[in-house]
Amino acid sequence: MITTKHKHALLVVAIFGFAFLFRAAVVFHNPYPPSSDIGLHGSILNLILDEGTLPEWNPYHMGGEPLATPVGFHFFVSVLIMFTGMPIVLAEIVTAAFFSSFVVFPAYLVSKQLWKNSNAGLLASLFAGISALSLEMIGWGGYTNVVSLALMILLFYLFIRDLDHPRYLNLVMGSMLFGTLVLTHTFSLSVILPVLVLFFIFLAIAKIRKLENIQIKQSLKFFVVCGVFGALLIAPWVFRVLNFYVSASSEGALLGGLETNKNLILENRTLSFIIVGLLIALVPTFYMLKGTRKKYVDTHSLLLVAWFVVPIVMTQAHLFGIYVDYSRFMYFIDFPGIMIISAALLYLLRYTKAGSEKYAKMKWIKTRKYGLQTVFTTFVLLFIILSPWSILPKDAMDRADYYTTMHGPEGVGLEFIQTKTPEGSVLVGDHLYGWWLSGIGKRPTLSAAGLEFLIYPHEMEVAQSAQFMLDTNYFVDNGLIQIRENAPHLWRHNPGISYKSWSGKSYSMMYFLDNQTSIGYNYLDEHGNQVDENILLTEIRNIDATMTYDNDSTTITVSRENSLLKVQRIITIYKGVRFMELSYVIEPKDAQTNIIEAQVTLNRTSGIPFTSEDNQIAGVYDPNPEVIGEVICQESIPTKIVNENDLWQIALQYSFSENHTTNIKLLVGVYSVEGLSSEEIEQMYYDLAENPYEIVNTEPIYNWSYVEMIEEYDVSYVVCRYPIVYPKFAEDPRFRTVFMGRNVAVFQVVK
Repeated sequence: MITTKHKHALLVVAIFGFAFLFRAAVVFHNPYPPSSDIGLHGSILNLILDEGTLPEWNPYHMGGEPLATPVGFHFFVSVLIMFTGMPIVLAEIVTAAFFSSFVVFPAYLVSKQLWKNSNAGLLASLFAGISALSLEMIGWGGYTNVVSLALMILLFYLFIRDLDHPRYLNLVMGSMLFGTLVLTHTFSLSVILPVLVLFFIFLAIAKIRKLENIQIKQSLKFFVVCGVFGALLIAPWVFRVLNFYVSASSEGALLGGLETNKNLILENRTLSFIIVGLLIALVPTFYMLKGTRKKYVDTHSLLLVAWFVVPIVMTQAHLFGIYVDYSRFMYFIDFPGIMIISAALLYLLRYTKAGSEKYAKMKWIKTRKYGLQTVFTTFVLLFIILSPWSILPKDAMDRADYYTTMHGPEGVGLEFIQTKTPEGSVLVGDHLYGWWLSGIGKRPTLSAAGLEFLIYPHEMEVAQSAQFMLDTNYFVDNGLIQIRENAPHLWRHNPGISYKSWSGKSYSMMYFLDNQTSIGYNYLDEHGNQVDENILLTEIRNIDATMTYDNDSTTITVSRENSLLKVQRIITIYKGVRFMELSYVIEPKDAQTNIIEAQVTLNRTSGIPFTSEDNQIAGVYDPNPEVIGEVICQESIPTKIVNENDLWQIALQYSFSENHTTNIKLLVGVYSVEGLSSEEIEQMYYDLAENPYEIVNTEPIYNWSYVEMIEEYDVSYVVCRYPIVYPKFAEDPRFRTVFMGRNVAVFQVVK
């Protein structure tokens, strides 16, 4: 005879099966599963499988680094691959989907125990199976996070079980779970330990107030024993990576927020009242605990409260000096939140039933019974549809699409790299595709990852260099202005002037374009007739581009030449000076050729244009960040400055009296005018023009050159997915196009 207990067990198993198939369907509804982190994990898996042991160095990830990543997940997946022969990508997804689905079992057991009601357990199990945060983690590739959360939940379940039925087996299993947890995702300790600290503080307060059923000694015994013996189990791995973590910690890595990316993290960090507002849920929680456990607090309920409160507070971890993406802490709220939600819906049914008995005065028991079931089912369905805590299939598919990196063209490009490039070739690629190239393509790859997602100094240096490689040829930053120069093979950023916000992000303020810089000249043809012509700078053949620098200045020189003219665009950036020098030196090749006019066009990305009456100053004021971009004309003064507002351009037009050699010299700078009035802002244009070479800081100049990067990292190939940037490599003799697919191109470095 099938009892209610057996029915519930079968229901939980069915929910597990549904949850697993749901996740599998979501991640495999595209030919390639979502996320770029597959590559990060894949690189470690390849090393373990190829070498048969855990190596000390990962040559694939970010160009090579010590292998200090917690490897519990990778060992599990490696064993799965060896026994089944699964491809690496499939094994990763299956493992993540399994552990993400497996939590429906402890969700049922913990919720049932906590609320003393098996129906609450079933509801918690259902919501765990359709958790939006769980699907989100699989979408962006947080496989180790998924496993560590499952282990954490199991550990807390064992603790609750040990309180009710103390056994040595619980301690043995708890020790193994704790050790495995640390070996899988060490940074989970940043949440688990504060939860336990707050939990024991609650216990101590409750003991002082002489509340009943407060089990401090048994609680302390369980976690101390599990922590100590769990740490002993993984001691070999801890001693192996200890030096690396100590070194990284000394630079701020373990708390996040290295100086390179701290402000980038803070830029998106706000005190979200929606997140903090979740604390309000504790008010009805205490009343529900009173109704089920006959008291507001006891040992079990205090664990739930600590488990729920700490992740919410940690979303604002920057207030405590921990600079980590706040959304990472949201995932730890999921499980205790689900248990509270399941109880709330159960109480909703209870009060609905009580109300119907008191006020509806139903005479037919069956009608009342089925009516209540219908009402309750409706409430649950409405919650699933409307609550951000759960997710519908379409929304899950959309999220998977959002995180999907690999499509058909990328797959073809990956196959080319695997089959047509030598092993050990160092690649440069964008963040999302680059990690696939390293982990699945098995090629050392410098990935242009966002700095806010990284925590190790080495990774940030590599990522920043890769970002520049896919964006420009030369980059200079003196702490006041940033210059990007693509010369001579791409018309963008020639040069581009940016300012760096407090977060560290660069915002383009204005730029010049070679295809908008024109030269008017005349010459004598072979018959002695004077010929007038006008030519764009891009129509003059590229000759060379060089960067030279010392401690005080950096100079980028771009040379062009045709049969009649030599043109040099010279950029000089000085240490501590707001303005850079931008010169166009135009020199005819013979005495019969004369320069008669020229136009240099300044493009502004936004803001309000400004020109002085004497045509010596032009600029733009951007009111949003309260920043001015200014151009000061020296030596040659424009005869006319035209504001093309519709085109967001300011054209500097020059006329010459048949000069043989012409030097158009501009000083270009960007500076803050925060807090100034409109009259003070206008005056700033003139004030700084009087002393543009004023030294205002002592920061060293940061110089980056794509030629130096290629030599430093021994780059062999650049993999680009941005068609607008293709000419940067395709027209540069330092590169050779070896693959041109749809949305993916591979350029080989000519050595």
